[in-house]
Amino acid sequence: MTVRDRLWDGIYQQYHARLLRQVQKYLPTREESHDVLQDLYVQLRRRDLDPKEVENPPAYLMRMATNLAIDVLRRNKRNPLEFTDPADIAEMKGANDHGATPEQISSDRQRLDIIAAAIKDLPPRCSEAFLLCKRDHLTPAEAAQKLGVSRNMVEKHLRTALKHCREVLARHEN
Repeated sequence: MTVRDRLWDGIYQQYHARLLRQVQKYLPTREESHDVLQDLYVQLRRRDLDPKEVENPPAYLMRMATNLAIDVLRRNKRNPLEFTDPADIAEMKGANDHGATPEQISSDRQRLDIIAAAIKDLPPRCSEAFLLCKRDHLTPAEAAQKLGVSRNMVEKHLRTALKHCREVLARHEN
């Protein structure tokens, strides 16, 4: 273990309780919070950064922890390909008031599978742009920055992906 690693370990251990409290503001479950702190530790060890080069190492760790927690929150809440199982929804109190029949649940599952397959059929950049915008709820400008392309290109990918998904779904429904 290098001197740099020992310094980071010391800072991490000293501020662990505060980091955990910060992460728990975003992630209510104990398991998720601890997973985020473990990810933070792993990322910290992989970075070739000396704590002496960081102006405020505890604040740096706090920002890393916050960013990782927000990433987990986004993944958990915004992945349309991992919706709650329609059967679970049907069992919820009041779900049948809206007419969720076993046939509709089955149909919804099939439609989700068809859409997931349609997204996999897209060219990689098109699929990536689509998922960033629709699953991760990034704006086209944010997705463009992340992909290193123009906003117009992301919008073109979105149009292409939506058209493809509609066509694939229409073929299966006819």
